[in-house]
Formats: sequence, C-alpha cells, structure tokens
Amino acid sequence: MGDEFFTLKEAAERLGVSRATLWRRIRGGDIAVFQSQQDRRERLVRREEIDAMMRPVEINPGKELAAA
Repeated sequence: MGDEFFTLKEAAERLGVSRATLWRRIRGGDIAVFQSQQDRRERLVRREEIDAMMRPVEINPGKELAAA
C-alpha cells in the first residue's frame, strides 16, 4: 500500500487550522512536506502524519494543574 497524501488545503481543513499555521508546523519540522509529481507547485503532506496529529494524547491532570 503506497503513501496517501493530502494537499495543504485539505490538511489544514482536516486539522481545523489555517494554511499559515500549517506552514509554521512544516517549517518547525513537525510535518514533512512533499512536491507533487503531477504539479510541481502543489505541496503535499502524508495523511498518516495529519491523522496522528488528531489523535488524543494522555495527560496527567495532577501535574498539569500543579504547574499552573
């Protein structure tokens, strides 16, 4: 099974953020970006990376509240 990709617009919509915010995450190294072979201007991100960002992470409420 090959990699599946989102366009930047699709990824931003899925995450509920602006494209500018998505670009900040890309520049920060949180998300890898690829160039489409069909359209060299189009940028793509891996679907699995975007899906992973949407999964909830466990927190320790006691530590979070104590740090505040």
